[in-house]
Amino acid sequence: MEYQNTIQLYETVAKIMQQMLLAAKMEDWDKLTELEAFCAQHVATLKTMENGQPLPNDALKRKVASIKSILADDREIRNLISPWMAKLNALMNANQTERRLTQAYSQ
Repeated sequence: MEYQNTIQLYETVAKIMQQMLLAAKMEDWDKLTELEAFCAQHVATLKTMENGQPLPNDALKRKVASIKSILADDREIRNLISPWMAKLNALMNANQTERRLTQAYSQ
């Protein structure tokens, strides 16, 4: 029954991803960052717990359902973040260009 802890951890990661998706929808980037760090800790733990042993059918179904949920939420989060990241990148590039022009013409 050691696998139960692993399955519960997958389900916990899936719940954290749901919270991350909600934070992204609300554009709460601080909360999203906080949750991402929390999720990364759980994923690191998962990597150490996986032992490659075959799972009973019901446990395998729970694991697969969690992974599908994680991937779907991750895809939606990326879709929400991409436009925001593009705007941020454009703003940073504009500021960098302005700084270079200021340096070039202030001499």
